[in-house]
Amino acid sequence: MKIQTYRFGYIEIDGKVYRNDVKLIGKRVVPDWWRGQGHLVELEDVQDLLKTDAEICIFGTGYGGMRVSKAVKSAFKNRGVEVLIEKTESACDTYNRLLQGGKKLVAGFHLSC
Repeated sequence: MKIQTYRFGYIEIDGKVYRNDVKLIGKRVVPDWWRGQGHLVELEDVQDLLKTDAEICIFGTGYGGMRVSKAVKSAFKNRGVEVLIEKTESACDTYNRLLQGGKKLVAGFHLSC
């Protein structure tokens, strides 16, 4: 799975366009990712990501508006999963690079603010 393009409110993954936030789990895209607290990622928002055998979890924060709670960071770290938090443009590049390097990844991308 490869992210071809990202811009505000738009992401193209393997030729398919998404206009709302997405999660990537293995080779699956989970579209329309809505969080209970909007711009704050809480544990209930990432239960599916936590149940994987990922080595790294990447969060794209949009243009910097989304935050990841300490509880989420701790839950991943307690499972031995590295957490990377970057603005979405950079996070997409990181995702593609790490995936090409053979890493097992999960990700959540906020597409706007």
